[in-house]
Amino acid sequence: MQTIYVLFLCCTLCIVLMSSFCSTIIVFAQNQESSSSDLVSSYTKFNFKRGISSETENSNSTHIFQPEGIIVDGNDNIYVNDIQSNEIKKYDINGNFILKWGDQTVNGITLNHPHSSEIDNQGNVYITDQNNKRVVKFSNNGTFITSWGENENKGVHFLHPHGIAVDSLDNVFVSDRDLNTIQKFSNNGTFITSWGSKGTGNGQFDMPWDVAVDSENNVFVPDYGNNRIQVFSNNGTYLREWGTEGEGAGEFFHPAVIVFDKSKNLYVTDSDNQRIQIFSKNGTFITGFGQLGEGPGEFSKPESITIDSYGRVYVADTTNNNVQMFISSN
Repeated sequence: MQTIYVLFLCCTLCIVLMSSFCSTIIVFAQNQESSSSDLVSSYTKFNFKRGISSETENSNSTHIFQPEGIIVDGNDNIYVNDIQSNEIKKYDINGNFILKWGDQTVNGITLNHPHSSEIDNQGNVYITDQNNKRVVKFSNNGTFITSWGENENKGVHFLHPHGIAVDSLDNVFVSDRDLNTIQKFSNNGTFITSWGSKGTGNGQFDMPWDVAVDSENNVFVPDYGNNRIQVFSNNGTYLREWGTEGEGAGEFFHPAVIVFDKSKNLYVTDSDNQRIQIFSKNGTFITGFGQLGEGPGEFSKPESITIDSYGRVYVADTTNNNVQMFISSN
């Protein structure tokens, strides 16, 4: 039975909801401050803080229409890939708009469905420009640096570049959803290696939706169609996996994107279960939050996720057309 409490705080209505994971989702007044702990346990609650909402405006809107990718930089600025306006929108830590880019022509082509993003150690932003079948690298203010994938004669071939990650040496990893591969490049686009094929075996994929690299440079892949997480060495040697299809704790219905916190725990958007699941780096389920809906703390196909230096969790709730921020409390 769902329990609802109604409270008032600073003249703002607050609602407490109990999710299917028994995690508390709290709508706070937007200006209330809170702190976060890096120690996540089964008792940790994730409290809704605020959202960056969608508005239907003109093509010059600074609001978000349909967010898919989201990432934060070293200064906790937030970058959102808006696939409807085909722009990257940058906000400060309080959700205030800073700038956007994407309407400029890069090598004769404008961005077309910029799905995922990642930031390297120098603060440069990498985008999987999905429908143009390429990766584009920008400075953090949107200045074009380089791109690869447009010219197959250079030995780079993408069919559906989807997820992207950067390791501690600034090597770039790209998951190709339709080729069922992970490709590894230098930070200027020089091809290094690749692995993967269509299938259910170790090192095979059914739509590798994303790719993430931990602090030890191991590579984690949410294997979307096979409903599991696979782990590899930096050069593609299979290490382990976990997960199966289902709705229970530790089960998945289309795992989409992975992010790590400071304690090396994994946060996974379990997109068609409308929730976030949290695991240890070895795959042990810890806790989770979220449920289907349109309200604060509820999701409709959450796609991407990121965590800032304070431990605040940002979720790109794609079909609900917003970004939600959560703060953990023990």
